[in-house]
Amino acid sequence: MTLRVLIVEDELILAMDLEDILTSAGHEVIGTAADMHQALKIAEADRPDLALMDMNLARGTNGLETARRLRERFDVPSLFISGNLDAKTREIAAAYRPVGFVPKPFSEADVLGGISKVA
Repeated sequence: MTLRVLIVEDELILAMDLEDILTSAGHEVIGTAADMHQALKIAEADRPDLALMDMNLARGTNGLETARRLRERFDVPSLFISGNLDAKTREIAAAYRPVGFVPKPFSEADVLGGISKVA
């Protein structure tokens, strides 16, 4: 199944890597956002099936709050991709019903394995 994916990552090189992984696997990247405000705007316009979500975003926003709003407003699940996936962070993130967690640095297999729970 082809997924329409929103990438929420403020590090451009990582966002580009994620886009390459997704498009090579046949998925559609509907947009890339560096912060919560961009992510919500893209989601409202294009309704993704999934968001790949970094925990720390640009302009003082964070991935947990962004994931919460995407889930509440548009029922978009998130796959968290972060270098900070300790037990407490996972516990807090679990409230937003993520499809999973992928640690940074990530591999193609990690990312595709994570999104396979949705596809």
